Amino acid sequence: MPTPYVRPTRYIVNLLPDTAAEAHVFEITVEWRGADRWAVLRNGWCLDSNGKWDYEMRTSEREDDWISWHRFDLDTAIRLAKEVAPGVTVNGRTAADALARLLESGELAHTGGNAEDCPACHGTNPDYPFICPGPAS
Repeated sequence: MPTPYVRPTRYIVNLLPDTAAEAHVFEITVEWRGADRWAVLRNGWCLDSNGKWDYEMRTSEREDDWISWHRFDLDTAIRLAKEVAPGVTVNGRTAADALARLLESGELAHTGGNAEDCPACHGTNPDYPFICPGPAS
């Protein structure tokens, strides 16, 4: 029997962890657009090389110049998405504001151990050895 081909075509980038109830509204996606080119997207808007959001036109309306400003290799697309993620704004509040509120309210708490497994350490890029500071005292 032939083996199915599997290819990742979409990545989610978010300052808030998946466990946060409102995380989905601050999501940015990095999506494959063919020929090893990726787009950084949010609610129908597409990030350009200068960090500006433009409405993503229909495929038939996109010209080569527009495409060259809005398509990236995967590493660049993910880097750009991470750079703009803290500033994603919903109802006047940024993702960074939402994360701070979750930490202040205790809805998001440090668990201790490996920082990569701690929802409160998510997105903070702690120094090596990546240890969570532990439960809030």
